[in-house]
Amino acid sequence: MAENESLNSFSGNEAVKAEAAREAADEKRAKRNHKRRNRAKRKKNKRFFSLVWWCMVILTAACLGQFLITGLNDVLAINRSSVKVTVEIPSSITENSVKPSKLRKLSGEPLKQAKKTNSEITQKLAQILKQAGVIDDPDFFCLYSKLRKSDGCFHNGTWQIDTKTDYEEIVNTFQSNEGRRDIVKVTIPEGQNALEIAKLLEKNGVVTSAQKFLDVLNTDAFDSTYTMVTDLKGLSGRYYKFEGYLFPDTYEFYQDEDPQNVLQKMLDDANTHYTKQIRDQAKKQNMTLDQLLTMASIIQAESADSSDMLNVSSVLHNRLKYGDKYNIHTLDCDSTTYYPYRSKSAVPADKGKDYKSKYNTYTVKGLPAGAICNPGISAINAALNPNDTSYFYFCHNPKTQKPYYASSAEEHADNLAEAGLTK
Repeated sequence: MAENESLNSFSGNEAVKAEAAREAADEKRAKRNHKRRNRAKRKKNKRFFSLVWWCMVILTAACLGQFLITGLNDVLAINRSSVKVTVEIPSSITENSVKPSKLRKLSGEPLKQAKKTNSEITQKLAQILKQAGVIDDPDFFCLYSKLRKSDGCFHNGTWQIDTKTDYEEIVNTFQSNEGRRDIVKVTIPEGQNALEIAKLLEKNGVVTSAQKFLDVLNTDAFDSTYTMVTDLKGLSGRYYKFEGYLFPDTYEFYQDEDPQNVLQKMLDDANTHYTKQIRDQAKKQNMTLDQLLTMASIIQAESADSSDMLNVSSVLHNRLKYGDKYNIHTLDCDSTTYYPYRSKSAVPADKGKDYKSKYNTYTVKGLPAGAICNPGISAINAALNPNDTSYFYFCHNPKTQKPYYASSAEEHADNLAEAGLTK
């Protein structure tokens, strides 16, 4: 009995083990099958994603190729017909551009801001060129400008451009003033002062505002460019540093031109006219060029004509050389009283009713700190070559401009009465 129970128990254990073994084998087979299915699925997915990836590569390459082909065609102006068009770049677009030389000096946030500004300028220019039919692809033009390191470095103005022009020539055109159509011819009369010249430039559209031109008249940018301004270094008390150096002449400017460029053109002209001979003559008379121009400006403002200039010059020279001997210590010239304004009525209300210039030669001994206008060659020659007289006084009839000269205060008083200047 016991033996039978033992056999049955053994048989039962074997059956359990066999069942467990079958289950384990089934589980292994299931795992192997699952792995095979996963491998097959991954392989299938890999093929699918490989196909997608290659499709994307081919599509991207096709798009990039098309972009490059289209862009290069635009760069070389291959598909554009030849038509002359007018392109205007307003100063409002280019006024914030930063030159490459300055970009290299910037760093950090200012550099990022400058680059952003230049990129925005190029984008706006590209849109203008697109609308004018000069380019077909603004994005490619911006990319070309960036790669060429000309981003944003363009002039404002008006040009006539052939639509068959390639990118390189377009960039070169807008980086120079070559071919500009918006040329303005302006004549600066003899004797005009800085305020009057600034208003004239604004009136003719050379500068957007008179104040912008006045702002550059005290710049130090040309101190090392012209030897004629060497005397101006360290001088104080001047209203406008370059008053007297804005030579009266006829100039060709561009509309909305950079005020500093306008000043440079005028200084170039002055540098030509203020010859070595003139400077040497001034030096022989113990005058700097600046003192010569200051005296010439007063002569220009006070004289009726070129012949009158020679006698007015003699009065100024006599007062400077011999005035102390006769208790005459000032030049007493009306033209200096309200400078930089012409007269009391021209003085702005915010300056006060009792405004008097710091150039006022009724109170300043000798020459004022600077010129009161921009003299012509006749006035400069008169300052260098005065008539040999004994005159210490002069006046003019306000209606006829007839000049009167005197050697004494008594004679001058009689002249004032005859000229109708006193009752």
